[in-house]
Amino acid sequence: MSRRAAAILGALALLIVGSTVAYANWFARGTGSGTAKTISAVSLTVVADTGHAPDLYPGASGAIYFTITNPNPYPVTLTSASLGTPHNQEAASACQASTNGTVNLTVTGGSISINISVPARSGGGTGNPAAVSASLPGAIQMTMQADQSCQSQLFLVPVTLSGASS
Repeated sequence: MSRRAAAILGALALLIVGSTVAYANWFARGTGSGTAKTISAVSLTVVADTGHAPDLYPGASGAIYFTITNPNPYPVTLTSASLGTPHNQEAASACQASTNGTVNLTVTGGSISINISVPARSGGGTGNPAAVSASLPGAIQMTMQADQSCQSQLFLVPVTLSGASS
C-alpha cells in the first residue's frame, strides 16, 4: 500500500471514528423520574387586639378588633368570619355576656362576609411583613338592659376565619 493510500485510509478511519463519537454525543438521552413535594398548611393565628378606643355602651354596636399572622409561604385571602359567645377578660367579673338572666352583649350570628388579604409569612419576625390588623365593625352589640357592672370592661370574642391560599 502506498503512502498516499495509507494516508487516505487513515483520514477516512479518523473521519468515521470522529463522526461516530460526535453522533453518539449528539443523541445522548436518559429517562427516569423526578420528585415534587407539597407542604402542610399551618393554621393562621388570630389574636385579640386591645389597643383600640372603647366603643360599646348600652344600645350601641361596636367593632371586634384582632390581628392575624400567616406562617405559610403563600398569601391567604379570608372570605368569612364567625363569632363565638363573648366573655369578660376577667372571669370573676360580675359582667358577662349575660348577668343574672339579663343579656348584656350579643354578636352577629352566622357567617360574616369579609375580604382580608394576609401576606405570606406575615407576623413572622425580621424581614417578613407585619401581622395584619383587622376588625369586624358593628359585630358586637350592647343591649339597652346591660348591667351597670359592664362599664369599663374588656370582652374577648372567639373569632373563626375561613379562606384560601391566593
